[in-house]
Amino acid sequence: MKKLSLTIFAVALLTVSCKDKQVETPVVVEDTKVEAPAEQTETKELRLSAENMDAYAESEDKMMVSLGDDDQWRLQKAIQIIGNNNIIYDAEDGIDNYKTDAAFLKQVGGKTFKEVCEVAVGYLKADQQRELDRIKDLLGTIKDPKAASEVDV
Repeated sequence: MKKLSLTIFAVALLTVSCKDKQVETPVVVEDTKVEAPAEQTETKELRLSAENMDAYAESEDKMMVSLGDDDQWRLQKAIQIIGNNNIIYDAEDGIDNYKTDAAFLKQVGGKTFKEVCEVAVGYLKADQQRELDRIKDLLGTIKDPKAASEVDV
């Protein structure tokens, strides 16, 4: 029974998602065999470093180790989205790596896993809204065929 409780607790810890950082710990009562979940919040959340790219890379590695497989994937995708939206170009050389790194560190530095995910979602929502606005503008320029034929008559 003790092994079952430890296994359930370990699985609950591994399934912590980006949206919810509370872990349910089952409480087993030997007499009646009733299980009631008890909520336990995580006290220490890792933050990404904003000092320089080397310190950032170390803090990202530590954060990755502390996350489950699904959350590691979410963090990688969030970092990709944020990085792709903060590329700064130089007129002569193309991408300015120093300014791009500084902009990236400004966006993710000092943030927790959940906060990084929220920043990435913000970028995705802004992109989606721009695309919807573009489609609405495009649809607004299309004339109704019936209205166009009435004008020509």
